[in-house]
Amino acid sequence: MHITRRDAVAGLLLAAALPSRLRAQEVHPLALGRPHTDFIQSQLAPSRVLGASNSQPGVTGTPLSYDAKGTRAVTVVFRFPANWSMTRPHYVNSDQEFLVLDGELEINGERYRAGDYAYLPAGFAHQSRSSAPGATLINFYEGEHLAFYEPTPAGMYKPEKLIRRLATSEMRWARAKDLALTSLGSEVRQKLLRDDPDTGERTWLIQVAADPMGRDEPRRPKIVHKAVEESFLLSGEVATPRGIMQSGAYVWRAPGQTRGPYGSRTGYQLLMRSKGGALATTPSGAPESPAWQATYDPQISSSMRSFAFAPLDSGKRY
Repeated sequence: MHITRRDAVAGLLLAAALPSRLRAQEVHPLALGRPHTDFIQSQLAPSRVLGASNSQPGVTGTPLSYDAKGTRAVTVVFRFPANWSMTRPHYVNSDQEFLVLDGELEINGERYRAGDYAYLPAGFAHQSRSSAPGATLINFYEGEHLAFYEPTPAGMYKPEKLIRRLATSEMRWARAKDLALTSLGSEVRQKLLRDDPDTGERTWLIQVAADPMGRDEPRRPKIVHKAVEESFLLSGEVATPRGIMQSGAYVWRAPGQTRGPYGSRTGYQLLMRSKGGALATTPSGAPESPAWQATYDPQISSSMRSFAFAPLDSGKRY
């Protein structure tokens, strides 16, 4: 058996972005090994070009959070250069979930364009991967994610978990009813991308309208989730008590942490996941007005503080 990705993954995830001292940091016991992250701007996180021994050589990876203590799951932004290709067949020993942010990517002849979503279970056979124009993805590996250049072992691949491709731009928005989503702002709509009947985990695209001003100023309760809330801001701005989230903002909110109230003058779109079960959201306290101009003061790991406060280039969405 030929394993080639371990050193590359360790270098990308630990040396480039999350130093080893992060592993010693205390985290919430239900946070799946990752530090609570109010939010960071992904544009500011350190990146690294993957080397020749990786299954995606030449691709730039920007890790946003990593479970160094347990599953080795990771959330990372991948940037594929133009005319990139990988034709060596392999499988990865982890479930992979992704949304294309821009550009195009082909996997086994299936073309993924901006807005397309997929969930590829561990053991999924990658016969070929390529990107002619280049592409940017927000990608979630659910565990250790090494490439194996051999047939998938019997029993690993679970075809019932496969979501080969959803063209989300062709899906209809549905009005949100659950408190976990309606607490996000005004006129909240959703596209449910994944609903795991075994774990209760879900993945949504969420669209929130701009809040009114003046006498109709919104008031919303703070809320608490029983599971992890992970989200990535696709467009717009969101006012939070910890500062203003802009496009590219990333959140890993530990269970039991109070969140909100949120507001938005622009409206926004968000990719959100529940991890470790259903969110099971409850309100906390009386409704309050959003903090429209709060200073950026996030609860984040000490290693993230080394880059989180740098000036943000407004020309970069992610």
